[in-house]
Amino acid sequence: MSERPQLVIVETGVANLASVRALAERLGMEPVVSATPEHVACARAVILPGVGAFGPAMQKLKGEGLDTALKRRVAEGLPTAGICLGMQLFFEASEESEGVKGLGIFKGTVRRLEGGLALPQLGWNRLEPEPEARLLQPGWVYFANSYGLGAAASGARPELSVNGVSGARSFDSIAAATTTYGSPFVSALEAWRNGRPSLLLCQFHPELSGAFGTQLFARWLDLNGARRSV
Repeated sequence: MSERPQLVIVETGVANLASVRALAERLGMEPVVSATPEHVACARAVILPGVGAFGPAMQKLKGEGLDTALKRRVAEGLPTAGICLGMQLFFEASEESEGVKGLGIFKGTVRRLEGGLALPQLGWNRLEPEPEARLLQPGWVYFANSYGLGAAASGARPELSVNGVSGARSFDSIAAATTTYGSPFVSALEAWRNGRPSLLLCQFHPELSGAFGTQLFARWLDLNGARRSV
């Protein structure tokens, strides 16, 4: 049995998990793919990935009881991350799948990127964090998306309001990063509780973003104490 701490990757049914597994290995953690709610709810650290459509992903999560497990993690402040579609699922809804409710941790609807550029956005683009960000840093990251949470024309994020999650307290602080592709959108989000960035959401693919993406997740895990042996 591996003595490395586990990084649990949620099985959404719409993700290529090989690159996320490789990220876990680079971080010195044991990648474990799971669709078991009890495992996901209590794991030391969890990543919700996704590269498919909003509707089928939410259907999978709800069908397996994984939506409740993820909400429980957020409520308890356990280290949880979302990547690409995995970030979008933390909001209320998406234009991609009308009538389908997301996890609803944050208020807002994910919308098709505007600005007239070719979709999907495929390639490198600039991450620009707010001054308040303590985890996120400026840099170039890799995207593969047609949808995102829109930002104001100035590049400022919309108000990131937290929905009432059963048993959850408000986050101590929330900061975001934006990226412009035709128009600005929210490309990452960090939410802190009890001095730790318990929630990290990335519209970009950190697992495909070279040293920058690996170092971001290393900082996130270390600030949460998730790579320490127990």
